[in-house]
Amino acid sequence: MQIVWDQDIINELKAHHTLLELETFDINGKSMVTYCVVPADKLLADIDNLGSYINLHSEFVQAYKDKNFKLCVDISEHLMGRFGGELDSFYTEILSRIN
Repeated sequence: MQIVWDQDIINELKAHHTLLELETFDINGKSMVTYCVVPADKLLADIDNLGSYINLHSEFVQAYKDKNFKLCVDISEHLMGRFGGELDSFYTEILSRIN
């Protein structure tokens, strides 16, 4: 998984790549949002429903921020294996923190 956190690079990549928000970290009093760059070849299997999966991923991240852990668990069942499995380790890590 390729992770980016530099805002200038994120803005450049968003123009031509699929970026999905991961976590926000507090670094020296400043919030730093991290994103996963999803390679195009990992999106092919889900291309027909890509928008729905991107929205579902956003809901997962927001549910985690809101500490709505049941919703995270429920949503993760629909996201595991999506995006070519590129984010499965992220979902697994969040779920292990919840448990």
